[in-house]
Amino acid sequence: MKKLLNCLLLITAIITLGACGSAQAKEQKKVSPLTTETQLPKNGVITKARMKTIVGKKQAYNFIGENQKIKYRWIYQGQQIQNPVKQKLKLRFKTQGLEQVKKAANNANESIGFSISKMELAGTPELQLTIPKQWQANKAYLVGDIKGKLKKVTGSPVTMKNSGEQTILSFRVLESNVDYYIVAGGTKIVEDTSGATKTGLNEASQDNSTQRTQQDNSFQQSLEGNEGQPTENSENIQANDGATKTETENLKGTINQVQEGAKSTQPVPKATVTFSISAKAVLANWSDLAKEKQPYVPKDGWILPPTQVSLKSGDSVYDLLVRVTKERGIQMESNWTPMYNAYYISGIHQLYEFDCGNLSGWMYQVNGWFPNYGSSKYKDLHGGDEIKWEYTCDLGHDIGNNSK
Repeated sequence: MKKLLNCLLLITAIITLGACGSAQAKEQKKVSPLTTETQLPKNGVITKARMKTIVGKKQAYNFIGENQKIKYRWIYQGQQIQNPVKQKLKLRFKTQGLEQVKKAANNANESIGFSISKMELAGTPELQLTIPKQWQANKAYLVGDIKGKLKKVTGSPVTMKNSGEQTILSFRVLESNVDYYIVAGGTKIVEDTSGATKTGLNEASQDNSTQRTQQDNSFQQSLEGNEGQPTENSENIQANDGATKTETENLKGTINQVQEGAKSTQPVPKATVTFSISAKAVLANWSDLAKEKQPYVPKDGWILPPTQVSLKSGDSVYDLLVRVTKERGIQMESNWTPMYNAYYISGIHQLYEFDCGNLSGWMYQVNGWFPNYGSSKYKDLHGGDEIKWEYTCDLGHDIGNNSK
């Protein structure tokens, strides 16, 4: 009997210890939720568990770091994050030995280099760099080192703002594991005898003004790789007061309406997005395409070329796909996947997964980013967004998705 009692006591102790250990494990697993301002740890890593605390929230979250006296800030939109993954946000900068980079950008005035660690982006964060000096330039571009050649990163225009003795650069990050540079040039900033800061372009004579304009355009075209074509940073013609001609005309019209007591009767324009469906990757992998599917691939690859589509409140990328294909008579098939709580697009225009090899299927991107979750969960859409559905033959690598 005594032996039996001892066994029972031992079993009870084991159970008690096991329960305590389990409680301690649960205690250790507790994760402090992210706040809207977070100082990055030394390794720059934000764990998956912490990213999970901001999934779907309708506010911005800032992650702040500093290296080589350059401050940087990552800004993520919680609503865009649906499938949280670990983010590696530590940056290292290169500020010396950039002469060749400047030369390649048609003798740019300023430049800075940095690398973003390899990771799967949880969204398309904005990255702000604060340089502790005023850059002598008024145009800036983000370029990537692609196989030893500098190429402008499309879809990521850089905004530049001089604030006192600092320069603030902002742009969206669409891809990791790349060596990046920001190069800047254009009109240099000079000081007149009174000490006031003015641009060289405004102070120059007409001949010098023309020469500087040509230099600005040359700098711009060297990065565009498409001589003579306007870009998002060169489309507006500046009026003398710094406003564009269109802005000036709109301002005058507004003043006239107020003075006359008139009320605007113009209808509010509906928000639209640019929507397209492409099978262009198949053209480069034609021998892998199932023969019975060949008639469904247009000669130019476009099932639906870039088209303006109305955006309704609450629309997801999936909602737009359903509406667009239905309105235009394009075949589309999808299946609900409980595991991912989202719809899976199995086929569009009779092109299905594996029709062009073992790594083929449909993927979507928004403003250059390939979300890591289903299209029915992507609802952070805004007027002006660009949505692309693309058929890949190589898990996305052939259409620009290098996140994995």
